[in-house]
Amino acid sequence: MFDRFEWNRPIFAWIPTFVWASVILVFSLLPYNRHLPLTVGYFDKVAHFFEYAVLALLMSRGMRGAGSFFFAKNFSFALILGGGYGIVMELAQHFVPGRAADIYDAAANIAGVICGVVLGELILWRK
Repeated sequence: MFDRFEWNRPIFAWIPTFVWASVILVFSLLPYNRHLPLTVGYFDKVAHFFEYAVLALLMSRGMRGAGSFFFAKNFSFALILGGGYGIVMELAQHFVPGRAADIYDAAANIAGVICGVVLGELILWRK
């Protein structure tokens, strides 16, 4: 039964990206919980940076798995999709009780995408 199933199909390279994007979606749209403050200093900006850096790393992996080996194409794709996703999540937070859209969070998201895709491409290029 599983002999004919091809686990190396390009779609499977994208599964971790979709899972991580779903995790970001869930946590971005949770209402504010005063018992779980996450805005200590710049912690939330650092968290935004790293969550979107991981997303971009996974996007690089997905693009490579789908056969795209051109840095400019992968960088542009990740920046538009990942950065756009980060902006949309920030705008969506405006409609969540106790949350607000923040331009600095969006900037941290985009910075994370840029660093994540560059790091991802460097790691995958060396392989």
